[in-house]
Amino acid sequence: MKRIATILCLALAALTASSAFAQDTREQAIAGMRKVDPKEMDASYTKPAPFAQKLVEEALAKHPEVILIAIHAQPPGHKNLIVASNFGRIGKIGDDDDLRCIRTGKSNLELNSTGKHFEDELILLDASGKTIGALGVVFNYKPGDDKAALAKIADQVRDEMKEQLPSKSKLFGPAS
Repeated sequence: MKRIATILCLALAALTASSAFAQDTREQAIAGMRKVDPKEMDASYTKPAPFAQKLVEEALAKHPEVILIAIHAQPPGHKNLIVASNFGRIGKIGDDDDLRCIRTGKSNLELNSTGKHFEDELILLDASGKTIGALGVVFNYKPGDDKAALAKIADQVRDEMKEQLPSKSKLFGPAS
């Protein structure tokens, strides 16, 4: 009887530990995002920028380790906002972190409040190297994961997009 109790305790401990380090699917990560206050949105910008959205979809297809991506840029006649993502929020106005990244050129590297996701928000560049916005790239994370390696993947995603962007206006052009 003692042996059965020990086995059950070990099984429960293993189950608890594995769920603590479980990796979110993209859908789970999206479902767990906080709700956006309407004051954070530009109600007049509601549709993704076609080419920017194509870049997001291509990056997600090529990099299964990436769970969330957002492109922040300034469309003509608008503030800096999310123009493409795999989680909606199109038209969400850039916050201080987004704008600081664009202004300084320095990445924002952070764990979310649960510690389960690592985000690298880095500048988005056109092919000439000019800053045209910011790119948020989010990964699943557990203690011990190599943040520098994840940041390197985010750089790779950005550089793959950069090759396809002769200018900021291309983000807002057709997806073809």
